[in-house]
Amino acid sequence: MSSFIFFQFLLGIILIGLGANLLVNYTERLSSKLNISHFISSFIFIGLATSSPEIFVTILTTINNESNIAVGNALGSNIANIAFVFALSLLFVKINQNNTNLILSKEIISFSTLLFLYIIILIPILWDSKIYVYESLILIAILIIFIGFNTKYLNKQEKKYIKANNDNVYFLLLLLIASLGILLTGTEFFLISAREFASYIGVSNYVIGLSITAIGSSLPELAASIESIRKKNMDFIMGNILGSNIFNIVIVIGLIGIIEGFLNTSSSELLERKDVIRDIVMISVTTVALILVAKNYNSYFVKSMSIILLTSFVIYQINLYRFNV
Repeated sequence: MSSFIFFQFLLGIILIGLGANLLVNYTERLSSKLNISHFISSFIFIGLATSSPEIFVTILTTINNESNIAVGNALGSNIANIAFVFALSLLFVKINQNNTNLILSKEIISFSTLLFLYIIILIPILWDSKIYVYESLILIAILIIFIGFNTKYLNKQEKKYIKANNDNVYFLLLLLIASLGILLTGTEFFLISAREFASYIGVSNYVIGLSITAIGSSLPELAASIESIRKKNMDFIMGNILGSNIFNIVIVIGLIGIIEGFLNTSSSELLERKDVIRDIVMISVTTVALILVAKNYNSYFVKSMSIILLTSFVIYQINLYRFNV
């Protein structure tokens, strides 16, 4: 292990923090300019942006016949987004007792329902260790249809969030892309150093995807959530987490089937069904926990749930390494 690896690690952390700060700031300004609710703007712009590391990992690993890493990365990221990112964020949230039980909006209920639908669909898709093109197209089609039926959530900025500004939309989009570039560069530096360490201690591909790569590619979500907490914007956190988890399934899992179908290849390693069941159960439980927090938004419950989620995440990671190293 060289000192250069540690330098990459530290540089990655710095760039991730800077990129997230800029991404949240410009998303907030764009949502105000376009008169879009904070939840929807964070779902689209931050959720999709912070899923970019998973998307890039999927493309590279699938081309190299290592789609197991991509699957593990997608599932692991969904788990990490709630049990690690969301739970850690909750520890720092200051709850105004006058505004409790106001988080579970119709938007959150609707998109949470979509996420649960995708979780159910993942079981038959991953059961035979092969993702087909038609399965990928189904995942994508469901999202398109869902958005078509839920356009009512667009252009629904709450009055308290509306701020007059003279920003140019195209300039803001350019700044968002630049912020994303900084964020992804930092994530790539972190992932390179993390994978080097994982290989050094002899960890399998699937576990690397579920743990090191998943946690590393969830750092953008964590950084964006911390910045949202600093701005006291819980809608941004919920939109970020739900958006990222949905895009992880639709785009990441979907890309695997499309790329493998186009190249006529498949992963060199098969997924163990017991691993799929374990991870789907973990995703389901953490998603239920997220909804419970949104429904019971009071200080005692939120802090208790964050501790439970973080503890479950630590136990999950320990079990991954205990049984797979």
